Amino acid sequence: MTSATGQGISERVVYASRCGARLDCNVWTGGGTDDTAALQAVLDRAPQMGHLHLVIDGAALVRGLDVHSNTTIECLNPACGLYLADGSDRYLVRNAHPSRDARLDRNITLLGGTYNGNCRNQVHHTPDNTATTILGFFGVECVTIRDITLRDQRTYAVHLTNWRRVTMQSIAIDLPARMQCENQDGIHVQGPGEFLVLRDIQGCAWDDFIAINADDGNCDLDENGTVVWNNLAGPNVSVGPVTDVLIDGVMVEDAAQCIRLLSRGSRLDRVIVRNVTGTYRSFGVWINPWQELGGNFGSLVFDTIDLRHGPANYDYTPPFLFSVGGRIDALSLRNITHLHPTDARPVVRVDANGDIGSLTVDGLQIIEVDERAADARYLQVGGRIDELTLRDVSVRRGPGTLVDGCLVEIGGPSSRPSYWGPETAVAPREYEARVGRLCLHQVCAERLNHLVTLQSGALDGLYASGIVCSELAGAVLAHRGGSLGEVHVDALHGAAPVD
Repeated sequence: MTSATGQGISERVVYASRCGARLDCNVWTGGGTDDTAALQAVLDRAPQMGHLHLVIDGAALVRGLDVHSNTTIECLNPACGLYLADGSDRYLVRNAHPSRDARLDRNITLLGGTYNGNCRNQVHHTPDNTATTILGFFGVECVTIRDITLRDQRTYAVHLTNWRRVTMQSIAIDLPARMQCENQDGIHVQGPGEFLVLRDIQGCAWDDFIAINADDGNCDLDENGTVVWNNLAGPNVSVGPVTDVLIDGVMVEDAAQCIRLLSRGSRLDRVIVRNVTGTYRSFGVWINPWQELGGNFGSLVFDTIDLRHGPANYDYTPPFLFSVGGRIDALSLRNITHLHPTDARPVVRVDANGDIGSLTVDGLQIIEVDERAADARYLQVGGRIDELTLRDVSVRRGPGTLVDGCLVEIGGPSSRPSYWGPETAVAPREYEARVGRLCLHQVCAERLNHLVTLQSGALDGLYASGIVCSELAGAVLAHRGGSLGEVHVDALHGAAPVD
């Protein structure tokens, strides 16, 4: 069978074993013959052929491959794939024409197999600040990555910048060779970009498991607060707005940190994250402009989050489930579970640089069985929130738990971050927490000191209904300092309104 040009269609499907590749490597342990030249020669035929499908039917040792537009790389099973040779110090797979200004490569697909970054035998980054990663895509459109295992990344398992229409599905990130404080992220995405789908992502990273960063350390803020690019992440890494992101199905196993959303000045908007489960150490979700004033977040939704924590492995910030900072229009947290906590980390911490229009927690279940987290302040407000709503909240604490802590704390030392960043960061003397309206609806809680504690700053109004309390040490609201506006509490059972 021939195409319209008379060329055999089968010529566009090439098996690695039939084009000079020895395929005598092992995707888990390495070794074998260097197959870089044989495989790159095949990949370089894609521009002339119009499209190319390379089938890797074994395990290949390579020093990095460049992929052109209209190319599919398919590995037949997890024992097939690519292993980055010692001292390669580059991406295992990268698009052929990386660019931070234009999207020059498109229609790239990776299917199946194992891609091993051999992290202990690569440098962290090259002299031009380019990070050594497994997959690198810079200036691309229409990229699909599916059913693959990414193993032992030196920095990022996937580094994606300047993109449009990208889908990653059924990705396993394996990291047996963990290196503390070495940025061994999972999927690291930077702007500009639109239309990103991440589904069924599993495994471990020893920094951010998934990071969606509109801009990052590769930019500065000038005296006017405008984002200015620099070269701190390499010449091909861009900055810019990110919109329309769906992350659905994340399963982490002893990950250091799970999900980060970062914006210093570029817009990050219309992001939905749902169905996140597993175990983590230092933090679950961090949304901020990285210790600085600023941030430019639109609508963010997190739905069905059930993460269990272990001992933290980073000390530059206290551990938490959610930490929120920067300017945010609307943040919605739905169906959040905090089960059997082993320390007093907050469920939600609003940082001192937080400036949030609307924060809604709709469906929060906290279950404790002993006293290890008894003094927790589950939602700590250190910044500004125009409207804070908590709905359908259940706090169940076993008889072995001390009567202590509170559901919401406004101001106070527990809501202040312990780490301050650059000179432009919020200084402690500028700290003032403020909540415009705090609405509590359908809250059942037991064995707390209070539901709400106003330590400092301001609470313009508290509006509560359907409150059921058991063994509360004091009233629903403890006014310890700061400015308090009006208080309306309806359908209250088991406590006084204000102390």
